Amino acid sequence: MAELANPLLSTTRASDTTPTVQLHPLVLLTISDTITRHTLRQHDGPVAGAILGQQNGQDITMEVAFQARLKGNDEGEIVLDDEWFSKRLDDFKDVHKSPQLDIVGWFTLGAPTGPQPHHLPIHSRISEVYTESPILFLFHPSDAQSEATGAGKLPLTLYESVYENATGVPNDKAMDIDGAVQTKSIKFRELVYSIETGEAEMISVDFVARGGGNATAVEGTSAPAPKAGESSKAEEEKRTRSKGKQKEKKEETIDENAVLTPEDEEILSTLTAKQNAIRMLSRRIVLLRAYLASLPPSYLSDPSLPLAPSPDAQHPLPLHHSILRSISATLSRINILAPPDTAAFTLESQQEASDVQLIALLSSISNSVSAAKDLGRKSHIVEHARHQGRKGGMGMLMSGGGFDGPGGGGFLDNMLGSGSGGRGGFGGERWG
Repeated sequence: MAELANPLLSTTRASDTTPTVQLHPLVLLTISDTITRHTLRQHDGPVAGAILGQQNGQDITMEVAFQARLKGNDEGEIVLDDEWFSKRLDDFKDVHKSPQLDIVGWFTLGAPTGPQPHHLPIHSRISEVYTESPILFLFHPSDAQSEATGAGKLPLTLYESVYENATGVPNDKAMDIDGAVQTKSIKFRELVYSIETGEAEMISVDFVARGGGNATAVEGTSAPAPKAGESSKAEEEKRTRSKGKQKEKKEETIDENAVLTPEDEEILSTLTAKQNAIRMLSRRIVLLRAYLASLPPSYLSDPSLPLAPSPDAQHPLPLHHSILRSISATLSRINILAPPDTAAFTLESQQEASDVQLIALLSSISNSVSAAKDLGRKSHIVEHARHQGRKGGMGMLMSGGGFDGPGGGGFLDNMLGSGSGGRGGFGGERWG
């Protein structure tokens, strides 16, 4: 029997008004963390939460998310705890301090077949109170270990809610148009999304990816029941001593030499990436060799064979000429990547390296000669200035720079008495 279609899925085609969604990795990390905690703590009930982002026309971004508290109503349905939900939403807006940040959708768990009726109460409540048309983020736990997920497809689907006219559907909003009763029922239509990330999110994703390899899920053990005569003070002292012993044990087991520096972590990540690439290349080569070995003999290698294989011949694999052409093109590019004459290529590389080093040496010698020439020019200027200063001082003594200040004549004039009335001269009126 064929599987029945989901009645909540819309069969209409997407229109020009269909929004485009940009999904940020932080939302995926939050949802993954919520599901992990819910599973390890063995909580009962569904998982649901709000997704906050920005909406600009038909462009919607999903940036952050948080888990919501749920409760049951009088009709036995699981609905939101409105008071807690509103307070949590205000706290997120205050922390991020972004007026454009608001609810754009909500997330929950579900099957790949699409939304189910128990999703409608929460979706209707969010659409009535917080946003007009929220987007349903449906995560599929059953597809987490599937081959498509291993190939890179995320186990999730985004849906937008639309209202379609229906006839004779109860409990819906009805309109009487020309005597015919028409109702509108909510439907869900799948959306196309793209992954958008920023620098801060890349750091978070890299941190989670590095720490995920060391994460281990340990099943919790129940604590022993306290003794009847044990007081609360004794329990507190016992707990304190236990914590102190655990801390001392942890400090003793930490090896400072085992802590990697950022440079070591970068080298380790680079080598790991190269190792994965080489391993993948080796697997692809083995696959190609196995495929070629399973093919029937070709007339190119054995001239006695016919050009075309007989239709009655049984072969394990059919001939795919497109695959064979791709393999041939790959083999033809190997000569470009690795030259056949390795010795000549090595000699040419060494000659080019020698030329580069020779040019660098000539440039260094030119710079040294220029520096020596500049030093000689500056030394000549300093020596010339010093010589001129020494010569100018002697000329000043010879031509009038007396000891008694200006107007006193030269030193030799004063000594010979031929001064012009200077106060320190030997000639003049003093000698009559």
